[in-house]
Amino acid sequence: MRMFLRCMASLLATALLVATIPRAGADDPAQPKVFELEPEYVYGKNRKPRLGYRPPEVFDPLSDQLYQSGYRDFPPTAIPDELKQVDAMTRVQKMGRIMACADGWFWPFSRTARKNQPSGIDIELLQQIAKRHGWEISIAWANTGTRFGLGPAFARTMDKGICDLFLGLTVTGDDGDLAAHHMVFTSPYMSTGFVLVTQGAAKAARSLDDIKARRIKIGVPAYSPIYEYVQKNGFEFTGFFQNAWTIDALAKGEIDAAMLWSGAISQARLEHPEAEFEMAKGYVPIPEMRWNSAWAVKEKETDLKRFIDEEFDAMLKSGEIERIVERYGMPFFPPVADETAKDR
Repeated sequence: MRMFLRCMASLLATALLVATIPRAGADDPAQPKVFELEPEYVYGKNRKPRLGYRPPEVFDPLSDQLYQSGYRDFPPTAIPDELKQVDAMTRVQKMGRIMACADGWFWPFSRTARKNQPSGIDIELLQQIAKRHGWEISIAWANTGTRFGLGPAFARTMDKGICDLFLGLTVTGDDGDLAAHHMVFTSPYMSTGFVLVTQGAAKAARSLDDIKARRIKIGVPAYSPIYEYVQKNGFEFTGFFQNAWTIDALAKGEIDAAMLWSGAISQARLEHPEAEFEMAKGYVPIPEMRWNSAWAVKEKETDLKRFIDEEFDAMLKSGEIERIVERYGMPFFPPVADETAKDR
């Protein structure tokens, strides 16, 4: 708006200047013509270079252009009529494209940010799978961070045929939303969990048992499984609103130990590159605080599920998934076997 008003003021001043100059040449051919100024147009604005880390764009359904333009109700790529009723694997092969849905902001797994790269672990995994087969991918963005659970996101995407895969899910043992929408998990491709982060006086600690034995106060995100765990098992602890607040407390030196979701380690390294805290060497989440990560397909799409399962198996064996995950500054933990997974 400011630039528009500036341009209009410039044009108005030019017009007034031209209007006040006598136009002798118009009435008397013997007189020289008066030189008239041409208007000057200015577009855009000066975008000066900036140094340092800039926080990525954040998904906001009220302002995200892609979401508001129709991606919330229609596939990001048109599906030919003759392929709308075929099975998902046939559609992928015929179109040469995998249609997937992902949360608009679930760092480091996915994000809508189009001007900042990389795009997330799950998006890169899907890109690698598609690349090996000469395909492309299309992503429709969903919002899973609502108080109503995953149901609304599934209803607006998978149920409408907008995508054949839903990325970025966690196998918790309480997966009623999937059953209600006739969906099933693929094989897991990794696991996440709460990990021990230390600094200062707690630097030598390697486990929760060490923390408890040394009577070190530990910071944990409130309203989370780890909060209930330390409360139940007699730890000295301080609760913070979320992982981000716990990380800030570490950076400020308010605490020397914390339990963080392993995905938050990536964001901590971006926001606090100067910090001294780090994950305890060799730490592996305890079974009660560790969950598998997987994608989901419609239960009838057995061929697509088999295809993704085989791709995950090959990428795990080759170490490709581990390389992608660790490139985001997040610790990689392999999938948990069914017999040791919590509540499964």
